[in-house]
Amino acid sequence: MDSETDTDVVVVGSGAAGLSAALVAAAAGARVTVLEGSARWGGATAVSGGQVWAPGNHHMAALGIEDSHQDALAYLSGHTRGREPHLAEAFVRAAPGTIRLLEELAPLEFRTIDLPDSFAEAPGGRANGRNVEVAPVELAGLGSPEELYWPPPFFRPVLTNEEIGRLRLLTGGTPPAELIAERTAAGLVALGQGLVTGLLRGCLAAGVTLLRDHRVTGLLQDGGSVPGDGPGGPGGPAGGDGRVTGVRAGGRTFSARRGVVLACGGFEHDPALRARLLGGPEAHPVTPPVARGDALRLAGAAGAALAHPAESWSWPVLQHPGAAWADGTPRAELVLSERMLPHVIWVNSAGRRFVDESSHNAALAFAETDPTTGRLRNVPAWAIADAQHRARYPFAGARPGEELPPHAVAADTQAELAERLGIDPGGLAGTIQRFNAYAERGTDPDFQRGSSLYDRCSGDPRAPHPNLGTVAEPPFAAVPVLPGLVGTKGGPRTDDHARVLRWTGEPVPGLFAAGNATGAVIGPPIVSPGATIGSALVWGRLAGENSAG
Repeated sequence: MDSETDTDVVVVGSGAAGLSAALVAAAAGARVTVLEGSARWGGATAVSGGQVWAPGNHHMAALGIEDSHQDALAYLSGHTRGREPHLAEAFVRAAPGTIRLLEELAPLEFRTIDLPDSFAEAPGGRANGRNVEVAPVELAGLGSPEELYWPPPFFRPVLTNEEIGRLRLLTGGTPPAELIAERTAAGLVALGQGLVTGLLRGCLAAGVTLLRDHRVTGLLQDGGSVPGDGPGGPGGPAGGDGRVTGVRAGGRTFSARRGVVLACGGFEHDPALRARLLGGPEAHPVTPPVARGDALRLAGAAGAALAHPAESWSWPVLQHPGAAWADGTPRAELVLSERMLPHVIWVNSAGRRFVDESSHNAALAFAETDPTTGRLRNVPAWAIADAQHRARYPFAGARPGEELPPHAVAADTQAELAERLGIDPGGLAGTIQRFNAYAERGTDPDFQRGSSLYDRCSGDPRAPHPNLGTVAEPPFAAVPVLPGLVGTKGGPRTDDHARVLRWTGEPVPGLFAAGNATGAVIGPPIVSPGATIGSALVWGRLAGENSAG
């Protein structure tokens, strides 16, 4: 027989959105239970870089960096399409206070990162300061990172983004072994793991109940249970106007007198939902295999309206053969050095470049179609590098001097490489010749690569140009570049109190959503590093305040 647990607020999910909601609700006096569907905390946040985009945060002023509500709103509004203006207003208004509040409620110390907005030159944009990250946080008896979190993509996260950037660790720099050993021995973690650790510790100190392996399978409403509708797709209206009063999870019933917060991520790990809602090219998730569309189905079955189901947080990825999560799910890897450093270009099967490779939104180009055939123009695509790149930077997962992995292709001539890849050889030769002529002049009139602050910040500051360099010295190497997902943006529509809305515009009583479990407030493009976690923390805070309220 099912057991029943009584609480005030149930939070579904333990990433940035869920833990911030739980922490704020508990601080407001509510009894809170967090239900994590997997055996590990933190979801995608724990494997991320942990950057938080928070315009107007108080650390900017401390460094003498000016920002204003008006500039932040002008910037966000200028790169937001199909959103309700009051949601952008709510984000900009709440972001600074969210950073202060989390520092007060949890053992978190935020610091600014020298990162520009994606479109820093646009009206209201900023060259740095809007992104913050946490200083290293002590695990303080929670357990080992291996027990607590999904494994991070590159190395144990004990260094901050500032340190990684300064030491160029993602682009061939030498790791500081002594500092890493010192922080590891002290039980310190940084990046996304640091953020999740601080939030977990804050929740525990506030009396929040934390339960793993409790995947929510249905909502409870006045008048009956609302199932999650299984793995096939979102459910229909529940047929009643009842308040959401709890959830079913792990063979138990959890009643929630004040509200339920959905913060369990998007649907990138549900192939059926991806195919049905996203369209476009097949995308490869980089997130842990926990974002399975639960929030979409649960909210849909309760009668929620959906917002932005066809959008995603897109990024180009590499898929190394055999790379997988613990459950066997293929694990893609973000394209970094092959995207932003000199002596590399991307081409499609016609042998032509098709995007500013260093752009924060380069992956959007994978969705372009040929108007005469309707086929995807830039899938498949390849990153092509020469010996200059290979001597300086990682490529296809191989550091300089290491052998290329089997899925990479090498050739002594451009023509041979084109033949092996099935690329039009004339198109490739013409593209490289044209690109090299421009690279020697330090300009890219075709796609403006390296013309933005974001591009240059991501490049190699020691090179003659941080992003551009000829692709001229054999041997040449290539690796497939694939459309990837950092998360999806579609989910239940919310208002500026994080309340889930019906198609009529009225709230579903007692139901809230935050993070990738809701229709994204920011988009379609990525406006800055840290925008995903920034919006998750802010909407989590709003969900926590209002569910407890």
